Amino acid sequence: MSLSKRNNRKKDSSGNIEIGNIYKIEADEENDITPPDGRISWHKHFVVIGKAQDGSLYGCVVFDSKINKEYLTPGTEDFYIPIEKGSYSFIDHDSYLECLKLKPATAKKLLQGKFEGKLTDTDLEKAMSLVKMSPRHSFVLLKAYGIL
Repeated sequence: MSLSKRNNRKKDSSGNIEIGNIYKIEADEENDITPPDGRISWHKHFVVIGKAQDGSLYGCVVFDSKINKEYLTPGTEDFYIPIEKGSYSFIDHDSYLECLKLKPATAKKLLQGKFEGKLTDTDLEKAMSLVKMSPRHSFVLLKAYGIL
C-alpha cells in the first residue's frame, strides 16, 4: 500500500471536519438515507461539501454503487460522478458520487464514523459544481451550508 493511501486511512482524531473529508458512517433516515431490506441503518461514505455557520450540521454527497434510475427524473443522472474502482482506497468496484441531493450529517455522527481520507481536488471541484446546479438545492440551502 502506498504511503498516500496509508495516510488516507488514518483516523481523523483532530475533530477538525473539513470540506472534502470522507467518512464512512452508519447512515439512516436522519441522513436522508433509506436503508435497504427494512434495516434501521446502512453504512455509507459521506463527503463533506458544506457546513452550517455554527458547525452543527454538514451537507454531504455520498458514494453509491449504482444509479437507481427508477427513482430519478430523466436527466438527473447527470448529477452522478463516475468513480473508477481503485480511485479511493475503499472503492473496490466502479461507483458513483451522488451530487443530486445533499445529505445532512452532524459533526458527532461524522466523527463517530471512520475517516477514509479526502476527495481529490478534481472530484471535489466537479462535486461542488454539480451540487450548485442541482434542481434539488435551493439558494437558501446552499447559502445555509456556506456553499454560495
